[in-house]
Amino acid sequence: MTHKTETPLTLTKRQSKAINLLKGTSMLMVLFIHANIKDALPGLDDKSALGMWTQVVTRILVDNAVPMFFLVSGFLFFLKPSRITDKWRKRIKTLLVPYILWCLVGFLIPFVLQEVLGLAHLFYGNSLKKIADFETADYIRMFWDIRNGAPILSTMWFLRDLIVMMMMAPAIQWLAKTTKWIFPSVLACMYLLFPFRAVCISSSTLFWFGIGSWSAIEGKNLFTAIEQLNGKVLSCVWTLALTATITSFYHCWHYETIHNIFGIIHFVAIYKCISIISISSVPRWLTAISAASFFIYAFHEPWMGYVLKISYKVLHPSGFILYATPFILVTFASAYSYIAYAILKRYTPRLLGLLTGARS
Repeated sequence: MTHKTETPLTLTKRQSKAINLLKGTSMLMVLFIHANIKDALPGLDDKSALGMWTQVVTRILVDNAVPMFFLVSGFLFFLKPSRITDKWRKRIKTLLVPYILWCLVGFLIPFVLQEVLGLAHLFYGNSLKKIADFETADYIRMFWDIRNGAPILSTMWFLRDLIVMMMMAPAIQWLAKTTKWIFPSVLACMYLLFPFRAVCISSSTLFWFGIGSWSAIEGKNLFTAIEQLNGKVLSCVWTLALTATITSFYHCWHYETIHNIFGIIHFVAIYKCISIISISSVPRWLTAISAASFFIYAFHEPWMGYVLKISYKVLHPSGFILYATPFILVTFASAYSYIAYAILKRYTPRLLGLLTGARS
């Protein structure tokens, strides 16, 4: 099956640079999601000042991090005309191999801690059963849904779902080309009005990957459209949407729908800002983080979760430290993950290439 459009899309240098920076920004947002102190303070009142702050910083402002990855992935998958079978062959190296390797890493970490170092007694109340209790089926499920519907390395649910989306590419391409505007309209309707979530597929995944795919298939460069938006008007819309989302959460009024609408506006605002930054001097740290974004995304867990829970049990932080904790954790996780990336790049570049699908 060959993909053709009436006006084949090409990305400008500015857009290519901005999309790479968008990946790095999305990865940092994922780290904020995993820096949610509610995991260590289960009794935290959502309506308290700290509870609301945590909701805004580790949920409302960052929940569309992975969806943005899906949109970019769908867009880039269909950007260049070629047979879908050829695209699949390429994704074996860039997606499937890293997915399998990182799931194995996700197994080896608790295996070494529990069975080799004898620390199994510390692993209680966890979403993953102890390695000693694994049955034959568990060794298969660890590549799919063993941890509350996620693979054994929970962050790999994104790659699993992305692989599923790309296997659905022929159907997505056919629907996008034959139904035109009906396709994105139906996706938006499901996403906003009839949300659903199941293992390996959800209305959110379908919407974001589908919109990115439809944009490329139909030759409509959504990134160009965003760049042409009026910045002042967008800022006002974003502020109103954020206020509405916070208010809906506080009053428990249609929060999921309003939050999803904000997520779309938030993506547009984020890309608009990154696009502006990309034509000026980009901070070197953001460029470095963006280059290593996939590795940091895959590597930061489960260590970040361990650090979060252990630090609360040992240090018992309070006051201002609680408000600053997400930023401290994200900085720490970014640092140790990038150091690991740099070490592998320096001494074992071939291994790094396998782990990242040669993205480095």
